[in-house]
Amino acid sequence: MFFLVIFIFTCAAKAGLSLNVSNPCPSMCKCTPEETILCNRAGLKALPGEIAASTISLNLSNNYLRILNTNTFRNLTFLHSLWLDGNNLTFLTPGTFHALSRLQELHLSRNSRLTYLHANTFRGLLNLISLDLSHCNIFEIHPLLFSHLPSLENLDLASNNMRYVPQAFRNLSSLTRLSLEGNHIEAIGRDSLKDLEALCDLNLRKNRIWIIQNGAFAKLLRLGMLNLGHNFITDLPNQLFEGLIQLKTMHLEANRITAVGCTFRGLLNLRNLYLNNNQISSISDSAFLYLNKLHFLHLSRNNLSSLPVRLFTELTKLKFVFLSQNPWRCDCSLLRFWRWTAARRAVIEGLDCPFLSPPNTTAPEQPLPGDLGDCTLPLELASEDKCRVAGTSVAPRPPALPGQLILLALACHTWYNERGWGTVVATF
Repeated sequence: MFFLVIFIFTCAAKAGLSLNVSNPCPSMCKCTPEETILCNRAGLKALPGEIAASTISLNLSNNYLRILNTNTFRNLTFLHSLWLDGNNLTFLTPGTFHALSRLQELHLSRNSRLTYLHANTFRGLLNLISLDLSHCNIFEIHPLLFSHLPSLENLDLASNNMRYVPQAFRNLSSLTRLSLEGNHIEAIGRDSLKDLEALCDLNLRKNRIWIIQNGAFAKLLRLGMLNLGHNFITDLPNQLFEGLIQLKTMHLEANRITAVGCTFRGLLNLRNLYLNNNQISSISDSAFLYLNKLHFLHLSRNNLSSLPVRLFTELTKLKFVFLSQNPWRCDCSLLRFWRWTAARRAVIEGLDCPFLSPPNTTAPEQPLPGDLGDCTLPLELASEDKCRVAGTSVAPRPPALPGQLILLALACHTWYNERGWGTVVATF
């Protein structure tokens, strides 16, 4: 029996198999039976040499690693998850991860000295699904950096120093989540995001965006969440969000928006809309006309003094409207708006007027004589719909042709037929 055991170990060694008995856990790390090695906060300046080749998950976060080369992970071909966040990495040698074809998850965040990544940095990571590069100091990304990552679904580039949307996204056809939060991006061009057709979640919060070209989101047909909060946006052109047919949540809070027109037409699946902390003083009475699935609307902290009476006419699923900290003019028009909305069981919060006591009741107190006057007049008729969704309006009639031109065409047609020259079709 003894010789049989020796024979088995010898064969395993020749076959290159890793056995736990011959691969003890590094002294400064913790190991689990699931082939996970935890070396975080171990004071490491280099990779321990005792790491088993069969390791599936390796945590090296919060150490002092500075430079990784092509030999660093050469033998760890079974790795699925690798944490390198919170180190002192300054450079990743091209090909550092070339042997990690099974790797699915790579964390490189919080390496504040990491400013640039070579085009071949991630070569070989054919099965990588999630890549975290947040909280570094990356200021530029090579156009081919992500071209070796056909399986990438989740990319986090938050809190870096990028001033524009990189051109490196054109090969990420599988990407579903992208975060560019906390950079210094000022503009979103028409072609900046055109190749990200699988994207479901886009975070552009806390940048310096003030220019967005029409059509910038036109290819993002699957996008469900768009965060543009805390930027410098002032205008909302009508075609700005064209194509976002699956969008459910839109963040536009803390910008510099002053008016809301027909921007949101076509967002037929929108449920949550954040417009708080802007400078909005006017809203078109058709602004929310086609948002039939809207549940939550946040308009607090703006410059609104009144609202169109029938602003929420077709919002049958509206549940909460937040209106606090606006300079409301508590007149008959606002009272009618409140009555109209309350009758449809939407919860209005923050409409601070004396005729609402207590707030959000279904029967407001009658206005005091001389305060609001007679508020029993009928509601004004709805104005013309200026935000009709494209394709739902009746096409305009073509301009009528002058009578003389029609008579001339008929005369020519008769003249040709009398001479047997066939029929001539005139197109106008």
